[in-house]
Amino acid sequence: MIRPTSEIEYPASPAQRHRASMLARMDALNDASRALLAVIADRIGAERAADAGRIADLTKEQERLIANMRAMARAA
Repeated sequence: MIRPTSEIEYPASPAQRHRASMLARMDALNDASRALLAVIADRIGAERAADAGRIADLTKEQERLIANMRAMARAA
């Protein structure tokens, strides 16, 4: 927002300096939060890709065990 010349103080008042400092800290915190979320998302994506093969193997093993249990139930 552009402020009218009548509202701009030179030099800036302590309140304006504190407000500007607070806004800068909030921007830095938001940037850090976004960076952290990006890292977390990348790690989750990498873990999912790495675990996909293991999940497929476990699914095959589960299906084999279920087939064995069904065969045993039919034989009994």
